[in-house]
Amino acid sequence: MELLVQPRRGLSADLIRHASVATETSVSYMALSTGPHGTTEDVSKYENALLIASGFGIAANRLVSTLCSYSCEHPANEPDMTSAAQGLLNDLLDDDIIDDGYILNVSIYVRNGLAHNKVPFGEHETFCLYQGTPNYESIVSLEASGDQIERLPNIREERGRTLVVVSAGDDIRDHIREIVREYFHQGVHLSELEYQPNDG
Repeated sequence: MELLVQPRRGLSADLIRHASVATETSVSYMALSTGPHGTTEDVSKYENALLIASGFGIAANRLVSTLCSYSCEHPANEPDMTSAAQGLLNDLLDDDIIDDGYILNVSIYVRNGLAHNKVPFGEHETFCLYQGTPNYESIVSLEASGDQIERLPNIREERGRTLVVVSAGDDIRDHIREIVREYFHQGVHLSELEYQPNDG
């Protein structure tokens, strides 16, 4: 069993302390898991959905159940965070088969540590590592435009709504709120998950 824990105080601090001791010995612990907890968003009302998560926000319990087959943008603080979430992300890819196609695209932004600015990976290259900071304005604009949705030729289709789900630090959340306000008239809506990671 693997745990992705953001140490704060109380139980999470105890888990980190015991984990560092356990690596030196052969001690085993009983684990209980509950969840997912928090509110859910009905994504069936939206043509596309965008997840923006930072730090431990990538592991928010409702993240997977809310967006298991939609777009995901994740600015990671360190390559280690990306590695730690790899199992969760692989599970998303396993479930990403609709009408024999793939609709999930995951962009992971890391501050440093990449040999190239863009590194696609995965069997269908639906994951892509980027070095640098995401341009949230550009990302939300692209999702709101609906240009990434395949449409039938010669048929006029009304563009659907876009859901932006956030589990990120305060600065990122504030910035996303400002951007979504600009696109509200285009059917872009914001949902902030109950779990929001610390900035630090």
